[in-house]
Amino acid sequence: MKRFVMFAMVMSTPAAMAQTVAPQAPASATAAASSAPTAIVFSEKGASGMSDLPMGVHRIPDSDVVVSGYQGGGGIGMLFGVVGTLVQSSINAGTGTKKVSNVEDDLRFDVRAKSIEMVNTLIAGDKFRSAYTLTPQPDGSTMTVTPYVVLTFVKKTDDLRPYVVLKTKVATGKDSGKTIKYFCCEGKALPLASLTENNGALLKEVLAAELDTAVNVMLLDRSQPFPRNDEAKVSTNGLLPFIGKPMKWGGFDLGGYKDKRLLEFRGGIFVFSGVNIVEPDGLEITPIVKKK
Repeated sequence: MKRFVMFAMVMSTPAAMAQTVAPQAPASATAAASSAPTAIVFSEKGASGMSDLPMGVHRIPDSDVVVSGYQGGGGIGMLFGVVGTLVQSSINAGTGTKKVSNVEDDLRFDVRAKSIEMVNTLIAGDKFRSAYTLTPQPDGSTMTVTPYVVLTFVKKTDDLRPYVVLKTKVATGKDSGKTIKYFCCEGKALPLASLTENNGALLKEVLAAELDTAVNVMLLDRSQPFPRNDEAKVSTNGLLPFIGKPMKWGGFDLGGYKDKRLLEFRGGIFVFSGVNIVEPDGLEITPIVKKK
């Protein structure tokens, strides 16, 4: 457990500053902004290496797809400070490059274009029409969405778990708002060869289904937030984004969406912090009962 906590913290330390919640706007300003639909814009920057990704990931060139899960030696890198960590990161990234070098074209998925398409369709319908718009309003809020894909190798089997991630930030005037990420992984880990055959047909099918779920949860939570109950603590055990081995982690139960569980991992220092959309058997989830 300590080993994985160290990995998550060290590899993403700058995220703590990057995701600090800005001071809340005055109540009157917030109320005025909430009456207008929130404008949605899509960032072209992709995942930030400073705040969204652990060190040592491999980026598929000219895409918003990153490969992770195979990294090692994070604790050793710590012993040598920043330089040692960067050296280890370079070694890890090289490992990732080798694992997928022959199939990079089959791993490409235009998650930004697909996200825009899905959001356009959904906010044109009755469910979200009054909550969102594609046209920024002078005194309204703007939600910036940064989509990316994390392909995580499972070290025990070397199979791959694809995750869709939607990083969101709502800004109102000078209030930069809070960053919330939405992670979705559906189905079991699959061999790389299965996901990449026929020009990556199966991978694209899986990612499209995950993206549909993630977009719906994002639009729901950002318009009428799921209840954040500090007493709804749970302990989880299993595979998480970026990490190649099962680990135990504490989170908060936000309820459900269709047949999925919604779990929130808090603390911007960790790259998997945010709302994790989990299938019933995706994680072992145990409620934490408060001792009297």
